[in-house]
Amino acid sequence: MKTRIALFVALAALAFAGTASAQLRSGTVEINGFAGYLFGGGLGHGPADANFNYPYHVDIGDDLNYGGRIGYNFNSVFETEFEYARTETNFVSNPDRSNLPNVDFGNLTLQYFMGYLTFNFGHSRLVPYFTIGGGVADFDTTVPGFLGTRSKSRGTAAIGGGVKYFFSPHFGIRGDGRLYSSYLGSETVLCGYYYTCTQTNWVTNFVMNGGIVIAF
Repeated sequence: MKTRIALFVALAALAFAGTASAQLRSGTVEINGFAGYLFGGGLGHGPADANFNYPYHVDIGDDLNYGGRIGYNFNSVFETEFEYARTETNFVSNPDRSNLPNVDFGNLTLQYFMGYLTFNFGHSRLVPYFTIGGGVADFDTTVPGFLGTRSKSRGTAAIGGGVKYFFSPHFGIRGDGRLYSSYLGSETVLCGYYYTCTQTNWVTNFVMNGGIVIAF
């Protein structure tokens, strides 16, 4: 009986060691498909009235976000990742007076092309991480009857974090939160059918998403 128990303990320890070592990600490639939700940021405000109040504000509408990432693990801590993310949303004109409704006008397709340095913490199945990166955001806008369709790309910085959980060395899931901030410069945007908005120099969007991870 003692021999059987000792053999069982040895086999369990060996299996655990194999599982633990399998979670070391050095030299592996990770592919992550994801979907989630973008919370749009503010773009600017309309011209002031006689009382120096701004009657309208324009925002990017909240909407579905989806895309994919591919990463390479240099070791168990440092990983480089490339990301494509897309949201098809609209502009929202928000009047300050509560008796007036918000108005959706124009369409916006927002695409992020980003590169990241990701810091992974831990060698177990559960791997929290922090990421920081930069790239380009493409703003493809359509406002019928006014600006037509135009596309502009702007430099973007991003930070984020989340957690990965691996069911096996080659398959897992991932939850992620990410903040994007794009430099817009000194342009103006259309705030409503009769307002031209002066916008902030930066627009910031927050995205939460989740998906699967395939590692090899």
